Amino acid sequence: MIRRKGKYHSHTSFLDLLFNTLVGFVMLFIIAFLLISPIKKKKDIEQKAEYVITVTWPNGFKDDVDTWLLDPAEKLLSFRSKEVGLMHLDRDDLGHLNDNQYVPGVGRINYPYNREITTIRGIMRGEYVLNIHMYRKAGTTPVPVTVTLEKLNPTVTLIYSTTQILSVKWEEKTIIRFTLDPDGEVIDTRFLYMPLVSKSISTPASDNFPRHQGLSQPGADSQ
Repeated sequence: MIRRKGKYHSHTSFLDLLFNTLVGFVMLFIIAFLLISPIKKKKDIEQKAEYVITVTWPNGFKDDVDTWLLDPAEKLLSFRSKEVGLMHLDRDDLGHLNDNQYVPGVGRINYPYNREITTIRGIMRGEYVLNIHMYRKAGTTPVPVTVTLEKLNPTVTLIYSTTQILSVKWEEKTIIRFTLDPDGEVIDTRFLYMPLVSKSISTPASDNFPRHQGLSQPGADSQ
């Protein structure tokens, strides 16, 4: 008997193989997707700081403006003490004096921005006092200094922003006094002036002293 072509032919086995192969690819894709690590979890970023304070002044100015912050425990943050309690000053910007930095293996890097950033990395109930201070004045042109206070958690929220003018050497201004509750929320703000530089230094040092040994004497500009 001659069997006619295709009488007993079936595509079932081929379809089963194709379907199983497709299922295998899908499962491999799902496994690979689950194994991919996120670049950075949002919560990890939030835990690094609760508040951030940014102090900036125009790049063309050679003046040295400093950030001063007093916490509820009366601990004082400045260029003299960059890490105090829950507060941290990332960089003491000297105007143009430290714009050029040597990085081993890279060479000299130019950083022309006048910017200081302070973070509060935990919650302490009570009042904080934020001041800016003109440590060194280059020339006679008044310097516009912009200060922002932001709350980072659970989302970035602008608490306060202002631009103040510093005109002479050793001038100090209170930007804001803000009070935190136990949950880290700002419950009160005031703007009454409180000197912080004199709280840290009763007698300013001579201009001949290096910066890390003392502050400049009010008067003639240091070179």
